[in-house]
Amino acid sequence: MNPPEPLSVAVADFEALRRDSIRKHRLQSIVGVAIVSIIVFASMSYSDVFSPALGGDPMQRIATFLDRLAPDIDPDAAFAGRATRGSIAAWYYDFPNWLAAAWQTIQMAVVGTMLGGLLAVGAAFFAAQNVMRIGLVRFLVRRVMDALRTIPDLILAIIFSAAFGLGAVAGVVTIIVVTLGSLAKLFSEAIESVDMRPAEALKASGAGWIAQMRYGVVPQVLPNFASYLLLRLEINISVAAALGIVGAGGIGVELQRAITYTEFDTYLALLLMIVAMITLIDMASEELRHRLIGKESMA
Repeated sequence: MNPPEPLSVAVADFEALRRDSIRKHRLQSIVGVAIVSIIVFASMSYSDVFSPALGGDPMQRIATFLDRLAPDIDPDAAFAGRATRGSIAAWYYDFPNWLAAAWQTIQMAVVGTMLGGLLAVGAAFFAAQNVMRIGLVRFLVRRVMDALRTIPDLILAIIFSAAFGLGAVAGVVTIIVVTLGSLAKLFSEAIESVDMRPAEALKASGAGWIAQMRYGVVPQVLPNFASYLLLRLEINISVAAALGIVGAGGIGVELQRAITYTEFDTYLALLLMIVAMITLIDMASEELRHRLIGKESMA
């Protein structure tokens, strides 16, 4: 009998290693799924999801809630006037005021995003390692930005509502702070990834630090800045809609009123308006972002 060829031995060894690797990965997957399942079940048990005091079956409670949300629309009177019970107009009985509140929400998001973005640009240059050589300045700016990102936006809205009173001002200031904390980190990382040779050439020719940043760094990071800013605007539309729940203006105030008075069908009507508003803004923002990036990439 001829001894096995070296190639056959290598193939057999490879197959044995492959099977062993597959078994290990399967075992790891099974253990991972088991651990996650135990954690989820324990969390649900300790959070009283299945508590008889709350109704027992959580799926039944969800179904009951969804049934309360559904409006009582009469197909025969669906397109009748607001005075007709069972019509869509009667469901959206306060549509002009809701539309005005939605417009205020958009204004809050746009103003807060623009101002927060401008502040984030300045903070990013002081937090980026390749353009700010003073370590203490970088450390302080980064820690302040970390603190701003740590505080939840609803907590900030409550604080600013107490400071500035109920209304859109508190919402705008909240969005400014949230935007500053998040965008400063993204902007600084974009700055740290640029090619510093143009800035170094400007420095060698006698240009100051501001000129180096303006002509050597900003042109490289501008597409990323625009993309991040528009993405943050999309997020801030959702944030602004939620801030009204704590009195910071916008359509969230109407949502809070519907929740307070348990007007479940009104709650659904407002939610649908918020979803439609955010979807339209997201589509427009995404198209604008793609156009900016496309134009910049073709230049």
